[in-house]
Formats: sequence, C-alpha cells, structure tokens
Amino acid sequence: MPDVTGLQLDAALAAIESAGFTKDVDVDGGGLFGVVDESNWTVCEQNPGPGEPLSGTPHLNVDRTCGEDGDEEPASAEDDPTEPEAEPTHTAPAVITAATDPDFAAILTDTDYCSVSIAQFATEHHGQTIEFDGSVVAMNNHDGYDTRYDILIAAGEFNETSQPGPAFQFRDVNTTYDLHWTNDSATDAVGVGDNLHIVAEIDTYEADHGCLFLIEPVATSFR
Repeated sequence: MPDVTGLQLDAALAAIESAGFTKDVDVDGGGLFGVVDESNWTVCEQNPGPGEPLSGTPHLNVDRTCGEDGDEEPASAEDDPTEPEAEPTHTAPAVITAATDPDFAAILTDTDYCSVSIAQFATEHHGQTIEFDGSVVAMNNHDGYDTRYDILIAAGEFNETSQPGPAFQFRDVNTTYDLHWTNDSATDAVGVGDNLHIVAEIDTYEADHGCLFLIEPVATSFR
C-alpha cells in the first residue's frame, strides 16, 4: 500500500491504482453530499498503512484539511482556561423548537450547512435541548463496528436532491438502544429515507470536519 496520507483524494486513488489495486476504494467523509470533486478532499487516514500489503479493500478517511503540523484547532469555550465553567443547573431546560426560537427556525431552512449562523447557534446553545422533524440522509458504521453507526440527519422531509438546514449527526450510536425510540418502525429498522421526529441535546459544531452539528439523542420517533 503506498503512502497516500496527506494527498488529495484524486492523487491518492491514482497512486493506489498504480500499485496494482484496480477495484473500488472505500472512502469515508465528504460532508453532507459526499465526495463530489475528489480534488477538494484530502486523505487524513488510510488502511492498510504505508508499505503494508493490499490484501483487502483499502479504506481512506478524507476531510477538507487534516490538521497538519502547525495548524491548530480553533479554541472552543470549553478549552479556554479563562472561561469559567457553567454551574450545573437543577431544572430541566426549555426545549428549543422552530415555533419558540426564530434563530432555530432560520437555521433549519438555511441552504448552507457551513454557515456562520449555524455555528453561532450551536455554540450559544451548547447543552440545550432541541426538537424538530428530520430525516435520515446517510448511515455509516462507526470505526468499522457492525452495531454502531454515525447517522446524518437533515431537517424536514427526506429529499434525495435537496437537504436544507444543518448537517446534524448522531455519532457512535447503537440504533436499538441509544436513540431512545418512543414508537416502532414499520420495518423494525432505521435507514436512509426514514422521516423522524427528534428531541436531542446540542453537543458541538465541527467547523473543520465537514461542518457537522453533533447532537445527542434524547427521544426519537418515526413519522
């Protein structure tokens, strides 16, 4: 396996093909709509590693940037030692909905999932609970596990060509236990295309990793 970490995806795929592997390569990453232009994505991780035999299908993890030496992740409020830690609250926070919060209503219809308004909302409301109708637009196994998934959620009804709003993600969840279902699926499973009603806690917004808006499921139901 050639060393392709740090290369643009198109160059990495060409190098792997030159090494004698002519089948499809598994590629993870690419944001909400996946990899459209291979030259816009950089290989951050590879398996097998450099010099290892190509005994199976190579796996590449890509992103816009990979945090190269000298680059630092932007500091968050949680990492800032001068920012006092918030006192724990003993009352349940109000649930944010599109009907009760104009800012939340606005980002649910935003056509740019990397917009500044989405990032600001996630930062300002970290730890609070949101409730909205959404749909499953992608599911991938988390770190190769068979029973744990990263689930990409868009706002509103499922649409194959248009997905407004933030790129919400349930990360590293078991679909049986961690989503806290309040009703049953007609197919006894959850998958791409399912319309859901979601109550979740705001985690973090990853501006440098696909503009993902991470949320923790509180209650999930099929619509």
